[in-house]
Amino acid sequence: PDLTRATLLNSILSLNGLDFEKVIQHRYSDDPLFKRVVENPDHFANFEWNQDTGLLYLKKDNDQLLCVPRILVNGRSAQEIIISEAHSILAHLGASKTLDYLCQSVWWK
Repeated sequence: PDLTRATLLNSILSLNGLDFEKVIQHRYSDDPLFKRVVENPDHFANFEWNQDTGLLYLKKDNDQLLCVPRILVNGRSAQEIIISEAHSILAHLGASKTLDYLCQSVWWK
């Protein structure tokens, strides 16, 4: 992935002292879709399950998008946190560019 995009995603995921990747590690079994993927990764060629890190990625073109499970984190949905933090950091780019950025970095169903 593009270094700038990866750095920006890292900033979004670690805003407010929350290590978002650590929070979602090994939580994919709490999401109905991702549970099927991590239980049978060989049946889902468009995903990459990293058992060492406990993180799941969607393969898209030559990139990997971090999969965000439908879980609650401190009473808020993980997706809501990502959108909120991205908006805080990228607000000056406008809603369209923020959405484009998120679609190139993270994925959920």
